[in-house]
Amino acid sequence: MMDGIKENKFDRMDSTHHILSGFKAIYTDEIVRIIDQSRITCGGAGFAAFSGFTENFQNYAPVPTYEGDNTVMLQQSCKYLFKLVK
Repeated sequence: MMDGIKENKFDRMDSTHHILSGFKAIYTDEIVRIIDQSRITCGGAGFAAFSGFTENFQNYAPVPTYEGDNTVMLQQSCKYLFKLVK
């Protein structure tokens, strides 16, 4: 893809953007859910600072809204996929 950009060929940029937007939405929501579920599963120890869950949760919780809200990004991806199916 980088070779195409150097040659001013951007034909794959649209599809790459839409597919990666969907992946970003799915995976960032999933990682925050997994961290929180793991913390809860550990009971009271999961809430303690030494467990590492609280720091990880604080670091990853804002990720789903970086570079666009996941809801919007997933909608863009789905709209693009429906367009391809038609």
